Order: sequence, then structure tokens, then C-alpha cells
Amino acid sequence: MKTVLVCDGGKTVVERLLRLFNLRNRVELSSLIGVSTGSIATWQTRNTTPFELLIRIHLATGVDLDFLLFGKNEEKQNVLKFCSPPNQIPNYATINQNLKSFKFSISQPANYDGGRIIIDRLITLFRLNSRVEFRELTSVSEGSVATWQTRNVTPFELLARVHLATGIPMLFLCFGKDKYPSREPNKLVEPTTINVQKPSTTADTHRLETFSIAHHGNKTQVGEYRVNNDFLKDCGLSKNDFVVKAESSIYFINTDIKTVTKGKYLFAINDSYQIGELRQLPDGNVYLIDGQDKYPFNTDTTKIHGKVVSILQSV
Repeated sequence: MKTVLVCDGGKTVVERLLRLFNLRNRVELSSLIGVSTGSIATWQTRNTTPFELLIRIHLATGVDLDFLLFGKNEEKQNVLKFCSPPNQIPNYATINQNLKSFKFSISQPANYDGGRIIIDRLITLFRLNSRVEFRELTSVSEGSVATWQTRNVTPFELLARVHLATGIPMLFLCFGKDKYPSREPNKLVEPTTINVQKPSTTADTHRLETFSIAHHGNKTQVGEYRVNNDFLKDCGLSKNDFVVKAESSIYFINTDIKTVTKGKYLFAINDSYQIGELRQLPDGNVYLIDGQDKYPFNTDTTKIHGKVVSILQSV
């Protein structure tokens, strides 16, 4: 479960779906799954695995995710097994006639739980004590976990990995449920009682002041960044710390750490702010590190405003 899935790419997956649904071409597939032919072409040329779509098809039709991702046991798959009668020959017409028989819509993504709820569910499920243990179990980086939480992103690849490794139903992993909801496309019935604690959505939310740094070094407040207690604790932040947006990254600054050891720091020279890699070397001096080069860093004339303890980066 620590290793990212290495599964079939876009070209193979598209051909597999054409066979599964017994479709004549990609235009029919595009109409059926609600994805443009351009996106399908992108999956093929970039060899991208569309995890959300494959999980959606698995939830809607009951077709094994092991088959959708790796092509295993193709002869045992029946895309119409939830339909009446289940022994119909699939094709574009029969599938459209049976859309309401599927457990979920196959043309639109479901209302999956977001990153924060998913992470709490997995921590409870595996009886972990913290997000640090969660990251160790799954080999997911701190930045990825933070992104899933703050942007409410559903980690589809990780859910597929957990499902294949443990056999835990995808229905539970995605929604915290052990029974299919009544068929209403893209909506779930009210939550039933489960052994997973859902986190508070407002009581533990804090707003960190957010600043931007322009190319000329000016620091300007641009708003606030909402985080929860768990995020503050995991990153070693307090509600008095702040966030800096620079280029394509978001930096979380611990303002209590102003003694340089090793890492990225926010500092200012003549009120010109920048974030850079600083390191104290065995000679006792602090240096600014730029690739293979190092430059003496004068801590008397340069003010350290805090250490970067977490980073979110656009990819």
C-alpha cells in the first residue's frame, strides 16, 4: 500500500472500456461517460490513467476495479449485472436504456467525500494516531496531504490502492457507507451510522494572514488562508503564523523559528522580502544556498521573519 499504482495507461484503458461496453467508437464512449473526445485523446497521448472515471464505473456497474485498472479476469465482467435482465448484450443502445439501473451515474462524477474527510476516515480505519503515521503508511508527502485537505481534493489513486490492497469496499472508502444509496444521480442519502468519525467543519477552522511577494520584494497582504487544527498541529504552526504566496507556491511560515539551522526561511534585506534556502555550516556561519553555490549571509543586516514549515505547489 506504500507504492503508487503502476497500472495501464490511457490508450489501453480506452480500448478496454470500448470492449467492456461493446461500443463502436470513441464518440459513443464520450457520450456515455460524459467526457469530451479531446480529453479521451489526451489520456491516450499522455498515457494517463483516469482514476476517477474508473472508480465511477466500478461503483455504478460493479465491474471489478482490478479489471478496469489492469485488465484482470475480463471474461468474468458483466457491465449490466445490476440491470434486468442481467444477461443482456451490452452496446450503446442497451446501456442507454438501462442507465437508471446503475448504482451511480456513469456520465457524471459522484459527490465524493473530500480530502479531509477521506484522510480522517483512513486514519480511523487503520487505527493510526496521527497524520504523520498516515503519511508513513501510504508514503504520501506532507504537501500532498495538505493539498487534499485545503483544496478538498479526493485522492482517487490512493483510494484505489487501499481498495486493491485490503478489499475494503470502494463505497465505504469514497462515502463512508456500507449500502448503496437509492438511485438518484450524483446524490447520496443522508449519512447512516458508521464507525468513522467525521471531523468538525467550522469549530476548528482558523484564518492565517496571507501575503504575496512581488518580484521587487514588496510584501503585500492579499487575504486569509483557512486551515484547521489538525493542519496547524501537523505542520508545527500556530494561529499567529502566516502564509506567503510567491510564484506558483504557497509557503506556511512559522514566525517563532528565527534561528537558522537548515531549510527555507523568509527574510528581508532593506525591507525587500524573499524566501531562500539558508544553512548553518560547521564553521558556525550562515550561508544562502543556491544550487551548488553558497553565499555568506549577514544575520546582522538581514532580518529573519520565520521558517517555512510546509509548502503547497501547483503541478
